[in-house]
Amino acid sequence: MSFYRYLSTTVKSSSGNFQPPILSGVVKQLSKFSSQNELIEYSQRPIEYIYPNNMIEACSPQNSTPIDLIKTASDLRDQLLVRLAHCLYSFQSIPFLPAANPTLLSLHERYLKSFENLARFSKIETINDEEKFHEFINRFFIQNNDVIGLLSTGCNEAQKYFKSYKVLKDFLDNVLHKRLSMRLLTEHYLELHKQQKTNQINSDWRGAISMKFSPAKVAQQCINDVSSICFETYTVVPHIELENNIHEPVPFFPNIVEYILRELLKNSMRAVVEYNKISFGKMQNVKKYFDDNRDKPLCKVVISSDPVDEVFTIAIRDEGGGINASYDEIFRYMFTGNVTEADEANKEETEEIGILSDFQERMVQS
Repeated sequence: MSFYRYLSTTVKSSSGNFQPPILSGVVKQLSKFSSQNELIEYSQRPIEYIYPNNMIEACSPQNSTPIDLIKTASDLRDQLLVRLAHCLYSFQSIPFLPAANPTLLSLHERYLKSFENLARFSKIETINDEEKFHEFINRFFIQNNDVIGLLSTGCNEAQKYFKSYKVLKDFLDNVLHKRLSMRLLTEHYLELHKQQKTNQINSDWRGAISMKFSPAKVAQQCINDVSSICFETYTVVPHIELENNIHEPVPFFPNIVEYILRELLKNSMRAVVEYNKISFGKMQNVKKYFDDNRDKPLCKVVISSDPVDEVFTIAIRDEGGGINASYDEIFRYMFTGNVTEADEANKEETEEIGILSDFQERMVQS
């Protein structure tokens, strides 16, 4: 088995199944918003998947070909243009009413502006060109940190205007997958640029990929961070136990794991505290219960691996009262276990599109 199989779970290759949208449809949808022929052209191109094992080998010290930042930047420009064009097509494929939602419309316009700026960017042929491109990508990376939140807000506001849950799901699946791949590619390039320009060549890193990634260390750091947030919010922290069954480092993107783990731990701790607050009434009673049950963790993080498939799994179990929903419902977009009276009152209205789910949960599935 390849050492890089751990990384293979972050990539889903569907290049063999790619069917470019019908040209007339693309023209009809996109020509209203842009006069650039590049947008139509790039929306017709299939996405070229970049596999992490190739990313590692390309910047390995043992590679006979040194890293060429100019070529790397030029390749990234094309990769981003294709993915941005596909994202824009996804926005233009949804019904008119949700597309006109102010939040979703602002996000669509931001992607369109990014595409136009990137398309106008001159060819990257010199070191000076690469430096300017690096500055552009750094801004692009920072400016798009809030995309998940905007998608969540916009779709929550416009959910009743989607024709069906499938339309909503297809839209979010496409946009989120492209967004995640763009983020990984840009982060990898930015780290490569930094390492090359500062001569900080570290055998433990290949761009944004840690060659000695320890799931247990990252999990413990996330537990500490979220515990601090929990204490600031509730003045109590449930006891969390970390069970680690992986003792060898693996190659992986640490930022992905950190983001997902923090979100899941926040959900878990909040559920445990709120559930016990309902049971015991006062917070001091909850604190006493937590203190009396230090030997019985109310939340447990289990890290395990599959030696055959060479994948690792991080599972979070808690005593938060559970969720009164099926497995399929839990992983639908925008699903939440916190049902309010207003939600119940609107249940019949939203039933036709189903219960929607949390974006972070979908990232786990991705």
